[in-house]
Amino acid sequence: MNTSHEFHLMQLSDSFFPSGMFSMSSGLEPLINNKKITNWNDVLNFIIEQIEFQIYPCDCTVLSFALTGVKNNDLNTVVNIDKKYYSMKFAKEIRNSSTRSGKQILNSIIHMMENHDNSDFLYEFNKKIESKETPGTYPIILAVGAVCLGIPLESIIRMLLYSFSSSIVSAAIRLGLIQHLDAQKILKLLAEPINKLILTNEEKNLEDIWQLTPLIEIYQMNHERSESRMFIT
Repeated sequence: MNTSHEFHLMQLSDSFFPSGMFSMSSGLEPLINNKKITNWNDVLNFIIEQIEFQIYPCDCTVLSFALTGVKNNDLNTVVNIDKKYYSMKFAKEIRNSSTRSGKQILNSIIHMMENHDNSDFLYEFNKKIESKETPGTYPIILAVGAVCLGIPLESIIRMLLYSFSSSIVSAAIRLGLIQHLDAQKILKLLAEPINKLILTNEEKNLEDIWQLTPLIEIYQMNHERSESRMFIT
């Protein structure tokens, strides 16, 4: 088994990597403030619900199509997928956070891939972002980075799901709801449902991209107007 990509996978998923993921709570903060989430089990269920009804069917599917587009050097397709994903994010701060994280990752990968033979698409896509022809969202940039660094689809999807889960438990700690040991227990309990989702993955069309978390999106929108908040979202 080829494991040459594993170091880069750990690098991208590390909180030390400047992705901006750990400045977001994805709606957790307003839910805690409104007593909708009160303990570690609620945090676990929140993450599972977000993964099953938003992150996996939307973010991971978008990432998958974008990765294929990057491999085929199909810039127009990747741009169209990027725009579609951006249009599906109804909360303004979620859209802004996705592009902010995407651009931070892109800048890091450009520095990492400087003068590398496998970076032509990277620079062409960056030109599209700079000219405002495409927003440059988080899962699309992850796909570009995965191809540049030789990370296979299943691995980069696991990384996306782990990074999301880790950012949520980190937010729950900083909000004073759980302790570090609770966070590790939550991450351990997430391994099985995440593995099940990935192993049952089926081939999809672009029309199959969906998300359904209306209550959380309402809280995210309300959070944008909050005068006192710890997190961007």
